[in-house]
Amino acid sequence: MTVLVTGATGKVGSRVLAALAERGVAARPASRRSAVPLDWFEPAGWTAALSDVDSVFLVLPGGDDGHRSVAGLGERVVEFLGTAERAGVRRVVLMTALGMQYAPPETDQRAVELHLAASGLRWTILRPNWFHQNVTEGPLAVLAAASGGTLSLPAGQAAVSFIDARDIAAAAAVTLRGGHDGREYTLTGPESLTFADLAATGAAHGLPVRAYRAVGEEEFRAGAAALGWAADYVDTLCGLFAFIREGAAEAVAADLPALLGRRPGTFAEFAAHDW
Repeated sequence: MTVLVTGATGKVGSRVLAALAERGVAARPASRRSAVPLDWFEPAGWTAALSDVDSVFLVLPGGDDGHRSVAGLGERVVEFLGTAERAGVRRVVLMTALGMQYAPPETDQRAVELHLAASGLRWTILRPNWFHQNVTEGPLAVLAAASGGTLSLPAGQAAVSFIDARDIAAAAAVTLRGGHDGREYTLTGPESLTFADLAATGAAHGLPVRAYRAVGEEEFRAGAAALGWAADYVDTLCGLFAFIREGAAEAVAADLPALLGRRPGTFAEFAAHDW
């Protein structure tokens, strides 16, 4: 089996590559910056990336630096899935986000989910919660760096069942080997933390995020604009924070322990040893 890993330089994709290597599975890293180039807006390169590939780990880019608009991304990824099917790909493991099954069908990630489920491909969908790594190499780290370590977010005091990206990668490696066709998994960590909890743990272990301040959406948008983030990216983040404020990201799911046969890692363990 050869797996094409999209987003191969990202927080999850890079760890999927490591998880597959540990299991002796051949993998082809693909991203805009990898040796095998893959750009969702450059379809001329898709056929080469998919050559002799059996399975695909598929993740839509979130635009973590905020500076590249991803408008129209869903339509391009749907086109890519058609190309993959014609190229002989048999299985796709798609990573979207927690709660995506409730999103409007025109939402990019939900549109891709629905298309994949209706395709002739074997498929599995992974829907993880926010990553631990967002505080060290993602949008939370960027926001904290711009304000001396303080996160100012429109998330209120709601809790989130944060998950380690390595646990997501392990789940991807398991499902890519088969036996999970047509299944949809909700992936969370083993506990729920508020952003204040997250910041307190970060401060204790020297992480970039050391304090939390709940703000309104207007103030958050102003701060994001000052960082030069694309408007559609900020809109996405605001939607995610609204989801969190409603308490929809708090629950701890049992899917990941069932897939891995062990407890997922905690944020304290990540902060103390692994970042």
